[in-house]
Amino acid sequence: MKNILGFIVLLISGMVQLCFAQIHAAELKKSCIKSYPQAKNDTDLTVIDLYQRLCDKPAKKSIQFQQQLSTQIAKRYIEVGNHLKALNLIEQLNQQNYTHQDLTDLKFLAGIGISSQSLEQMRSTEVRALNNSTYPQAKLLTEHIYLAQPVAKFSESALTMAMNSREKKAKSKPNSPIKRNLSQNKTSNSNLKKNTAVSSSKKTESISTRTHSPSTNPFGSLNNN
Repeated sequence: MKNILGFIVLLISGMVQLCFAQIHAAELKKSCIKSYPQAKNDTDLTVIDLYQRLCDKPAKKSIQFQQQLSTQIAKRYIEVGNHLKALNLIEQLNQQNYTHQDLTDLKFLAGIGISSQSLEQMRSTEVRALNNSTYPQAKLLTEHIYLAQPVAKFSESALTMAMNSREKKAKSKPNSPIKRNLSQNKTSNSNLKKNTAVSSSKKTESISTRTHSPSTNPFGSLNNN
């Protein structure tokens, strides 16, 4: 029993020491925060570790390495939802004349993240829609995104639109012959009714002429005498 209690005490003390070590390791030096004020109040361990590497002597000797670490920090900011911090860091890199495709993608993602958060606030918190000044800009952005989509996606969407148009045309084509047949049937039925009426009138006339013709009675001369 004592051995079990001793083991539990050692386990707890080890966990406490590990926690204190992590907290101590997660703290940035004041000099580092002074050099990078945006790192203040950051709690993400990955971000703090990147800043620590950025403040170390090897990074200070290489501007290219500093820019690479800053790009990784901006990427991590976007992953944890700190889009505004990512955008500010990217702007600092642009002011240093540092341009890269990855940095452009991160800037685009940060802007989309900020826009999505604002749109969510409009719809859920403020309970309103886009107005006359914001909707045209949003529509223009969607058009640019559509034109800038990957070639495979663009061809796939174009193929889908073409197939949809063909289906609409295929559905609309059989209707015209049916309408024509119906009109032809109506015309033929009306002509049939007219012909029937004419033939029946002729038959009536022939019957009436037959009944009103003078009699050819062989005894007529006797009656006159």
